[in-house]
Amino acid sequence: MAFAALHEAIRAALAEKGFNEPTEPQRLAIPLVLEGRNVLIIAPTGSGKTEAAILPVFSKFLELGATEPGIYILYITPLRALNRDLLDRLKWWGAKLGISVDVRHGDTDEADRQRQSRNPPHMLITTPEMLQAILTGKRLLEHLKQLRWVIVDEVHELAEDKRGVQLSVTLERLRYHVGRDLQIIGLSATVGSVDEVAKFLFGVGRPYEVVQVNVVRHMKLEVVRPIPDDRDRADAQRLSTHEDVVARLRTIKELVERNRTTLIFVNTRSMAELLGFRLAQAYPDLPASVHHSSLSKMVRLSVENGLKSGRLKAVVATSSLELGIDIGHVDLVIQYLSPHQVVRLVQRVGRSGHRLTLVPRGVIIGDDVNDVLEAFEIVRRAKAGLLEATKVPYKPYDVLANQIAAFLMLRPRWKLQELYEIIKRAYPYRDLTLEELRRVAKFMDQLKPRLALYFEEDDVVVRPRNRGFYRYFFETLSMIPDERQYAVVDAKTGELIGTLDEAFVAEYGTPGVKFVFRGRPWLITEVDGRAIKVVEVDDPSGAIPSWVGEEIPVPFEVAQGVGALKRELRALGDRAKAAEALVRMGMSKAAAEYVAEELYKQPPEYLPDDKTVVVEQFAENVVVVHAHLGTLANRTLSKLLGELLIKELDMPVGFHQDPYSVIIQSSRSLPVEAVVAALRRLADLQPVELAELVKSALIKSGSFKRRFLYVAKRFGAVDKEADIYSVSIGKLVEAFSGTPVFDEALREALEQDLDLESLWRVLQQIKEGRISVKVARGPTHLGKVAYDKLAHRLEVIPPERLKRLVLESAKARLLNTTMLFVCADCGWTGLMRVGEVYEVKCPKCGGKLGVVRYFSTDNLEREVRRRSEEVVKSREILERYGWRGLYALASRIPIEELEAVLAKADGADLNKLTELLVESEKEHLKARLLEA
Repeated sequence: MAFAALHEAIRAALAEKGFNEPTEPQRLAIPLVLEGRNVLIIAPTGSGKTEAAILPVFSKFLELGATEPGIYILYITPLRALNRDLLDRLKWWGAKLGISVDVRHGDTDEADRQRQSRNPPHMLITTPEMLQAILTGKRLLEHLKQLRWVIVDEVHELAEDKRGVQLSVTLERLRYHVGRDLQIIGLSATVGSVDEVAKFLFGVGRPYEVVQVNVVRHMKLEVVRPIPDDRDRADAQRLSTHEDVVARLRTIKELVERNRTTLIFVNTRSMAELLGFRLAQAYPDLPASVHHSSLSKMVRLSVENGLKSGRLKAVVATSSLELGIDIGHVDLVIQYLSPHQVVRLVQRVGRSGHRLTLVPRGVIIGDDVNDVLEAFEIVRRAKAGLLEATKVPYKPYDVLANQIAAFLMLRPRWKLQELYEIIKRAYPYRDLTLEELRRVAKFMDQLKPRLALYFEEDDVVVRPRNRGFYRYFFETLSMIPDERQYAVVDAKTGELIGTLDEAFVAEYGTPGVKFVFRGRPWLITEVDGRAIKVVEVDDPSGAIPSWVGEEIPVPFEVAQGVGALKRELRALGDRAKAAEALVRMGMSKAAAEYVAEELYKQPPEYLPDDKTVVVEQFAENVVVVHAHLGTLANRTLSKLLGELLIKELDMPVGFHQDPYSVIIQSSRSLPVEAVVAALRRLADLQPVELAELVKSALIKSGSFKRRFLYVAKRFGAVDKEADIYSVSIGKLVEAFSGTPVFDEALREALEQDLDLESLWRVLQQIKEGRISVKVARGPTHLGKVAYDKLAHRLEVIPPERLKRLVLESAKARLLNTTMLFVCADCGWTGLMRVGEVYEVKCPKCGGKLGVVRYFSTDNLEREVRRRSEEVVKSREILERYGWRGLYALASRIPIEELEAVLAKADGADLNKLTELLVESEKEHLKARLLEA
C-alpha cells in the first residue's frame, strides 16, 4: 500500500488524522515520487493530489536526514492570493514532522524576508514571479544550493501563457545554479494535451510519469433551457428585464434550494456582477454572493469562508474559482450559458463532488438555439474525451529578453553558446536557434538604457552597469499585463459614470463608437488622457457590449460540431423526430423541443451548418454572414471582409462577430452581393496574399496595439507606466518594425486573437465547392436570432428604471460588505457583514466598536495595530451615527469625508442615504482617476 512505504513519522500523522486508505491519486503517485521520478498528477480538486506530492517528498526529506541549513523543497503556486487552507495543511504537516515551512510572496514584510535569509525554511512556498526575485538574493541563492524537490501547483493555469514560459526557463536556471537535476512534481486539473503539458513542466528530454484520474466519464451533465411562464412574464416587468432572463433566474433559484452548496459559473466578470445583481434583486433572501479576480482579496476571502461555513448557499464565479481554492463540499455546479470550451466545463464541474467517491454534477442553463446546441456539443465532446489541445507558447522573444536579464542577475557575463545550451532545455525554446538568441541580445544592447551589453567578437553578453537594467528586471518580474482602468465621464454633466478595462478601450475607444454601459447606450465623443468622454444616445443599434473583450473564445471544432448537429437534425425532416433524436442523445425534453422548433422555423435551403455558409440581406444596411467557424476564425473573417469592403465601398463599415455569424452594418445601403463577392475573392487568394491582408488588418486594430504595448513593456522598450493613449502606438509600431518587439507582438496577436489556419481551410473548401455559399433575402429566423442576441446581451434598460436598479445594486453591495470589528473595551476582534449587524456593540462585552475597512486576513492582529488611527476615527462615527454610520463606512468614501455625507443625510431614509453615498463615491473616484 502507498502509505506503508512512507516514513514512520508520516504514517503516525496519517493515523492521527484518520487517513487509513489513500485516494486514487495518492495510491498511484506516492510510489513513483518515492522512486525519484518526475511526476505529473492530473486529478480534480479535493482528490488529495496535494498530499500525493507532499507526503512522499517529506518522506524522502526525512530519510535524507539533512543537517545543513537550506531550502530543500520549493512549492510554486500561480495563485495571486495564496490559498489559506493549503498553507494551514502544509504547516500542520511540517509542524508534525519537524519540517519548517514558510511563505514568500509580494506581501511578505521586510522582517520576515530578513528572517528567511538568516534562517531558511526547509520548504518555501512561493509564486513564479517571486521566484524570479528570490534568485537574485545572495543568501537565498546560497540556501537554494540544497534544493532537491520542486512541486508546481495548478500547472494547467501556467502551461498556456507567458508566466509558464518564464517559469520553465527559471527552472533551468535553478538546475544550473544547484549543479544537478531536480525532481519535479506537477499538480494539474484536467488538460487536453497531457504529454505537451508534461514536456512543458519537465523540460526537453527528461523522463516523466503521468498519474491521471479521469472523472469525466463519471460526470453527470445536463443541458436545460428554461421556458418562461406567466409568473416569469410578470416578474420581467417588475425587474425591468427580459422574460427569458427571469426564467433562467427562477431555474437557478430552484436548483440552489435543492442543494446544500452550489457554484454558478459564468464566462466574464461583467456577467458575474450582472447575474449576482439580478439574483439579489429577484430573490433578496437567497444566500448568494459573487466571486471574481477583480474583487478585493478581503471580499474574495469573505465569500470563500461563507461557502465553507454554510452561511452562503451559492456563489456566482468566473474562472477565479476553477483553481484549487478550498471552499468545502460543493453539491452542484451550474454553468450559466455555454462554457464555450470542453476543458472549461470539465474543470468547473470537477469542483463538485469534491471526493472521488461522489459523482460530479453539472447543469448548463442555455439561452438561444446556438447557445443550447453549443452547450450540448460540449457535453458530448467531454464524454468522448475530446478536450481542446493545450497550446504552450512557442519561443516568445519578450520572455527570452526577460530571462537573459535574469541570467545576467545570476552571473554578470555569459558566453552566448553557454546561455543557449541552458535555455533550449526549456520546452518552449526547444527549437530556438543561436541566431535568434543573438538577435534578441543585440536588440537589448541597442535599447536606451541598455539592458545587455553584447560583444560580437567574443559572442558574449555582459550585465550593464546602469540603474535602468535593475529597474527593468524588477519591473518585469511578472508576465501578467498590468490592465489599466479608464474613467467614463458624461461629456454634458462631467459626471463619472464608471470605468472601462484597457482591453475594451484599446479595441473600441475612439470617437464615434457606440457602446452599452450600465444598461444605457453611449457615444464616445472624446478621449482625453485616462478619461473617455461620452454622451447618452437613444438608439442602441450598432452598440457594442462593454464586456465583449473578455469572452472565452469558442473553438472552431465546437462550432463545426454545432453545424453538423443542425444538419443532421434538419435532415430528419420533421420537428418531432428532431426533438426525439436530441432526447435520445441526452438533452432534456424541454430544451430538445425548443431547439427543434427554432431550427424548423428557418427555411431549409437557408439553414447554416458545417457545410453551408449563408449570406443574408437582413436589412438594407445590414448583412449577416452565417458561418460556423468559432470565435477566432469568425473574427479573422470579419477583419478580412472589412479590409476588402471598406476599400471597395469607400464608406465606414462596422462589424460584430460571434462563433456562428458575422454581422456587417453600414450607415448607407449595403448590398449582399458585395459581401458575397468579397468572400469569393478571399477564397481565391493565395496563402501568402491572405496572410499579408490579415497582417494589414491586424496592425490597424486596437487589440494589436494593446498587445504591442504589453510586449514592448516586457522587452523594456517602453516605460512600464505607458498606456495606449500616453504614447503614439502608431509611431512605436513603425519605429520597432523589423525588430523582435514587432515580430513577437504580431505572433502573439495571430495566435491568441485570430485563427487564420481554420479560416484558410474553410475558404479552400468554398473554392472547391465542398462548402456551399447561399444568398438569403432576409430577415430569416436565425438572422433575427443573431441580431437580437447582440441587442439582447446589451440588456438596454430604460433610463427611468435605471436609477432604481443602480440604487438597489449599491444597497446590496454595502449591506454585503465585510469589515473587521475591534472592541475598545475588551479587545475583541471579529469579521461581520454590515447587513448582519443589528446593534453596533461588542457581542462579547457590549463595549464600543471601531472598524478596519480594508484589510488582509493573513494577520488580523497586525492589521488592527497598523490601522489604529482608522479604528479610533470609525469609533467616533459609530458613536455619533450608530448603524447608519456603519452602513456609510462600507462605502468607498475616505473616512475623513464621511461626516459631511452623514450630516447631509440626517433624517433621510436608507434610499436617500444610499443615493448620497453613491454620488460621493463617484465624485471621489472621478477626482482620483483624473489625478492619475
